[in-house]
Amino acid sequence: MRKLLALIFLCVMVFSHASARQFYFPKTAITDSIELSKAMPILAEKVIANYKPGDDQKTYMNNLFRLQILAGRYRDANSTIVSLRRISKDSDPQFPELLFIQHELFSKARLKQIAANVTFAEAFASVFRELFDHLDDKSAMHIWTAFITKNGVEELQRDLKASLMNLTEKDSLNLTEAIGLCRNYHIFQVYKNIEPPATHLLKEDENKRYIIQDSVLIKTKEGATLSAIVVRKKGVNTPQPAALFFNIYTNLSLDVAKRAAAHGYVGVAAETRGKRLSPDEIVPYEHEAKDTYEVIDWISKQSWSNGKVGMYGGSYSGFACWAATKTLHPALKTIVPYCANNPGDGLPMENNVFLFVNYAWAFYVTNNKYLDNETYFDRKRWNSLNEKWYASGKSYRQIDSIDGAPNKWLQRWLQHPSYDKYWQDMVPYKGEFAKINISVLTITGYYDDGQQSALHF
Repeated sequence: MRKLLALIFLCVMVFSHASARQFYFPKTAITDSIELSKAMPILAEKVIANYKPGDDQKTYMNNLFRLQILAGRYRDANSTIVSLRRISKDSDPQFPELLFIQHELFSKARLKQIAANVTFAEAFASVFRELFDHLDDKSAMHIWTAFITKNGVEELQRDLKASLMNLTEKDSLNLTEAIGLCRNYHIFQVYKNIEPPATHLLKEDENKRYIIQDSVLIKTKEGATLSAIVVRKKGVNTPQPAALFFNIYTNLSLDVAKRAAAHGYVGVAAETRGKRLSPDEIVPYEHEAKDTYEVIDWISKQSWSNGKVGMYGGSYSGFACWAATKTLHPALKTIVPYCANNPGDGLPMENNVFLFVNYAWAFYVTNNKYLDNETYFDRKRWNSLNEKWYASGKSYRQIDSIDGAPNKWLQRWLQHPSYDKYWQDMVPYKGEFAKINISVLTITGYYDDGQQSALHF
């Protein structure tokens, strides 16, 4: 009898504990944004009351400050963020005091909004300027992306809607579901509010720190025109070394040039023929050995240059670093390529086998002056094409006919299945490596998908 009573008592305790970990969520809030805005702070408060630290203190505190912000406990949230930074230094050892800064400024802006009876945008601008006015260039550059979403607030909204739609058949949420919903709602609310003012504030801070020339055109001896961005630190009047980033992606140019300037260089981001402001045809790989020489020569003759140029970059930009060593310009003092591509021996083919991902890449970088994201990220099209080609039994060189879109670059590359002179002309080949008499730091990693290229170099 005692054993039976004990068992009943244990079952009651377990059931009670499990019940306490279930959270009611009104179904009206799933489709009604006003009801949702009322329900979420209530849910956050209930989760906080039932959420206990486990073995993973970082995860607990990372969730906790988001719940606290959602519940309107802004001072508590900022205290949690400060504590979380102490145990998260390994995540960002160089700038640990700036971890989760966007969330902290959001909380501070909410407090200022309430205390001063101003709009959120006004409050955010105040706390933003207060922070950035005291940051050095490296710190400011390090965190500027924290205030801007990668793919827009709309993507965060879609993620939130998806998590809400998963709840349509549920009467209540367990702890994991509740925390997940709170996190999705929190991140959407943060960026919906901070991204619009931050876009202007970051530009304001950028103009205080740098001289930016974003429409530079460099003429080559062959008559080509290359587009470039030059960024210099304001107040520096003596010639400086330049850090050159040569790329085909254009969207990277301003960011990398500013980052170089923040670290004490003149930042120069030059682009492949045909990209951005260049009127020429976009030609991947074929002209970089000559064009990088021309850009370095142009840099060395500018009044702000001390005659020393270093090149750096990954993937295509890593390839451009090696291309620049085919004919060394005297001003080029070092290259730092990482995950560098060696055309014809790694990308777009490896061991004479064309890599399917490079089929879409050709459209991505040559369809317009910038990048054709819509085409490149159409996963349904590429997955379907791969399957259609396999089922067709046709040779790979006919795959673009199956796609229904002529792929000029695919066909050109397939004309050179071996590592012939076409590819050899793009980078140093055999004995030409012996002429490279500058310092080189080349980097690859276990999961570098172009590792064969990096090892070749």
